[in-house]
Amino acid sequence: MSFPLPPTPDRSAPVDRPTPQDIVTAYQLWCGVLLLTVVTLLFGAFDLWNGRSELVDMMTEMTADTQELSRSDLDAAIPMVVILTVVFGLAIVGLLYLAVRKMCKGKNWARMALTMIGVFMTLSTLPTVFGVGVGGGGSGLALGVISIVQAVLTVGAIVLMHRRESNAYFLRLPEN
Repeated sequence: MSFPLPPTPDRSAPVDRPTPQDIVTAYQLWCGVLLLTVVTLLFGAFDLWNGRSELVDMMTEMTADTQELSRSDLDAAIPMVVILTVVFGLAIVGLLYLAVRKMCKGKNWARMALTMIGVFMTLSTLPTVFGVGVGGGGSGLALGVISIVQAVLTVGAIVLMHRRESNAYFLRLPEN
């Protein structure tokens, strides 16, 4: 019994291949996802800052047994928490943007990483679609709408990254 060999990449193909339109559109969709991620991050930091008194109350209750931190100590730590949240969030968005750029350059590892991250992002949005875990008021509704739009953009980008022309681009298959 013999099995067919998988197609071998064309090593003689020029390095600067034209980027398929599907990949250009996927790049644009990923940029939209990342932009909405920054909006969500800033909105979350703003919401954290506005709810700092409730956060300090909760942290005071949690540390009531130890008596090591006073309420003023916890209140003074909130600006650093907000700053670190924004810095780490922007660093993650920056790393994702680097992966998107590599995907646009034809790196298959970047396409696979973005696919896995996109599937996770989309699956984590499913509870929002059914109204579970959405905060109350206008802020919860706005974040829910943003996350649903992000999921739609992510699914579109994933589909475009795996179409026939895209596969040939990433796997460097010879043109027929």
